Amino acid sequence: MKLINFKKVLPIVIFALGILGAFATTSMQSVKAEMAPVIGYVATPDDPCGIQVECSDQVGQLCRLFYPDGPQAKALDDDSETSCSQEIYRP
Repeated sequence: MKLINFKKVLPIVIFALGILGAFATTSMQSVKAEMAPVIGYVATPDDPCGIQVECSDQVGQLCRLFYPDGPQAKALDDDSETSCSQEIYRP
């Protein structure tokens, strides 16, 4: 008796799993790819790139050490490892 019930329910379970799998695949395709975080630096009196802050390169609010009005973090310049002047944004 249990085997007969199992054989009747099995196609329904497989069908339901197939539908759930299709929806899960579709929803994963619509998720935006996240950008890798950018390391920003806040100037200190001794060093223009003294304190590290995690930021993003996607346009939005400016990246700051303390929100909403702390010192602004900036990214390292491409041509220099001691100068930070590129604006970066809040993750």
